[in-house]
Amino acid sequence: MPKKILLLLLLPLLFLLAWPGPALAQAPFDQAAEIDWQELRTDKFIIVYADSVSGLARFDCSCGVEEAQRYADFVDGIYTDLVAVFGLEIKTPINLRLFPTEESYYEVNPLARQLTGVIAHALNSRDEIAIALPRTERLSEAEIVNNVRHELTHFFASYLSDGKLKAGFQEGIAQYLEKPTERANYDPAVLKLAFEEGRLLTWSELDEAESVYSDPQVAYPQSLSIVSFLVDRYSLPTFIGFLKASGTEPGFRSALQTAYGKSADQLEAEWLAYLPEYFDGRWQINAIYSYDLSRVTQLVSKAAYSDAAAELAEIVALLESTDQVDTLAEAEALLARAHQGQAAGALADESRQALLAGDYPLAIEKGNAAIAAYEALGYRERIPEIQLYIHRAELGQNALDQLGRGETLLSSFRFMEAEDELQQATILLQSLGNQAEAERGQALLVKSAWQQSLLAYLLLAVGATLLIFNALRRLIQRVSANPLEVEFT
Repeated sequence: MPKKILLLLLLPLLFLLAWPGPALAQAPFDQAAEIDWQELRTDKFIIVYADSVSGLARFDCSCGVEEAQRYADFVDGIYTDLVAVFGLEIKTPINLRLFPTEESYYEVNPLARQLTGVIAHALNSRDEIAIALPRTERLSEAEIVNNVRHELTHFFASYLSDGKLKAGFQEGIAQYLEKPTERANYDPAVLKLAFEEGRLLTWSELDEAESVYSDPQVAYPQSLSIVSFLVDRYSLPTFIGFLKASGTEPGFRSALQTAYGKSADQLEAEWLAYLPEYFDGRWQINAIYSYDLSRVTQLVSKAAYSDAAAELAEIVALLESTDQVDTLAEAEALLARAHQGQAAGALADESRQALLAGDYPLAIEKGNAAIAAYEALGYRERIPEIQLYIHRAELGQNALDQLGRGETLLSSFRFMEAEDELQQATILLQSLGNQAEAERGQALLVKSAWQQSLLAYLLLAVGATLLIFNALRRLIQRVSANPLEVEFT
């Protein structure tokens, strides 16, 4: 394994020693009394540095106010970045202590004497990051920044989990938040070999610090792969939800169940199935520095606009806090498209609702607007459905027009024509489910039948009256013409 990988793996190894709990004893800082400590303050940090070291002719490295200023130039920016990622402000100021000699660093990290790869560690109980400056001399500027980013991430993870997050997930998220550099090599070749040889640790083992730090060459890349899997498949906000749940749940298993709605065993099985894909190049995907939009792009292409919009809103908020300018622009374009799709879907739904309510002009209007919106998106799969709404609405409107004409004809006593219009309209309205207007048509048909019956009775009455009148008229005429005949009769 390249020396650089080993250095990165061992970088935060003494985190266990510094974390609250029964770790190795730590010498207090005042044992390094020969160091003349000075302070340089920034908005969020107190950088404690050595102005001089009594008894030494020279430092082991370039120290003093110049080195403190070097850190002061970037530490507040890292804090701001992590606040944006985690959505959390933590207690400040934070001490950043720059140890000028390796011997002074050994006093607070005795194990560092045996492990030359250890550069820094986080003292959560003291809200302090300790850095051995002599061990940073060969690092690039980007690697020095990553060193602080890694340790500060531990602080954020600890605050979110109320100090309960264990070693595996702690180291996983701290590595995940490191910014990729030209010299850093995150190719998981060692992890792949351990996977093939069946030497991976279980998640339960990774939850134990002793397991993590006893085999860091496997445990560190493995913990990174687990965090990468959880963020890649379930999003960074969900992982942050897991960190928060770790502060209230009794262990990582119940915290995972709370955050993901799945058991730790289910997630561990999914991670093992994911590893071949991870080794094949998925390890290069990072939500903070190299976000993969393929999943939400697929959601948008499949017209799952509401699901896509919900995810993209979180993604855009995250990307706004990173330097992924092109990815942010792409995500914003996808979000705009998802919103357009939601609007088109809303118009289609309004068209359907108007059709069911019998408001046919509104159904036609909303349907045409929905088709135009989907055409603008280049998504046509729902257009035939909307065209059906419009067609049925047009039929419904024609039926209402027929109903109106039938009613007008009925008022003009043009019963045959009226009934023809009314019957056609009523049948069509019934087929469209417009019960209210269909009942109105039925009522008009009943009215037509009643009016025709009434008219028939009136005609019969008039006819009978005319017959009686004619009979009386004839009788009167006969009487008038032959009065004796009538009298004799």
